[in-house]
This record gives sequence, structure tokens and C-alpha cells, in this order.
Amino acid sequence: MFHASIGRFIGLEIERGEVEETAGIAGNTHTYLHDVILYIPGGQVVIRAAFSEELPTAGLLGMNGFFEHFKITFDPTEQRCELERLFQV
Repeated sequence: MFHASIGRFIGLEIERGEVEETAGIAGNTHTYLHDVILYIPGGQVVIRAAFSEELPTAGLLGMNGFFEHFKITFDPTEQRCELERLFQV
């Protein structure tokens, strides 16, 4: 999920996306869904991204569409997080 201003910056007409009611950190909000491509180490990831005017942060990455492509390791002693790309055939 991304703030609507980011979608507009990359050229999307936010309100033309599929409308979805979402409950989360911003409470109940209307979001607009668009297919976008994220460019990350190891190649592209195509996701169905939600955009909202009411998101109180620039973006949130979720299990569906993003983290499902990675093995995630949190190391609190080093205060770091590692993402290892999973390649699916």
C-alpha cells in the first residue's frame, strides 16, 4: 500500500483504479488498486498495489505481492533485516 501522492508521481490516475475498502493502520479507508512493477535486486516484481490518500506513511509492504518473494531474516542483535530473493520457476 502506498500513499496516493506516490501513485500520482509515477503517472497513475489513482481514482481510476479498482476501489477496495481497507481496514488497517489508517482505519477504514477507500483504496484504489493498480498493477505496478517494483524494481528490486534480482529483477522485477509485479504487484497489485493499493493507493490511499489517508495512509499516514509513504508506504507499507505486505506478505501478498512483495514479501512472498523473499526469505526474511530479522537479527535484533545486529538491528538489521535481510531479504533473500526466492526465484520461482
